[in-house]
Amino acid sequence: MARRLTTTQMRENTIRINALELEEPAPEPIPEPAPEPKKDDTWVFDSGKLNFDFDKSVVKPQYFELLRNVKDYAEQNDFKLTIIGHTDSKGSDAYNMALGMRRAIAVRDKLIEFGLDPSRILGVESRGESEPIATNDTPEGRFENRRIEFKATK
Repeated sequence: MARRLTTTQMRENTIRINALELEEPAPEPIPEPAPEPKKDDTWVFDSGKLNFDFDKSVVKPQYFELLRNVKDYAEQNDFKLTIIGHTDSKGSDAYNMALGMRRAIAVRDKLIEFGLDPSRILGVESRGESEPIATNDTPEGRFENRRIEFKATK
């Protein structure tokens, strides 16, 4: 048999029901830890010794040992290489970009000839005359600018 509730009891029951229906607020989510900053596994190094004659892209035999050392370094440290060719400021920008590329390709080909697995070479690039490391006002400075850089990536 159903029991009759007074208005006061109904209010109390309603309040109780409402109180029971109210959900406890969800706990604030714990923020995810910030990801570790990505370690920069890329290094650019200038061979400092592999330079080219004016308007040439031939790798001279005097640089063969240096290239063998670069090959060994890449293999022993599990690096992949990007080879970057540079020029001095003589000639047009377009010509120097193409010359820088020919230099990078010549070095890539020599590294492969010396036994570097081609999969260790990510690419060849040219900076042309855009990133000099010495003055272009002297023959010595221009010689320093006609160079190869290697970007090594883990």
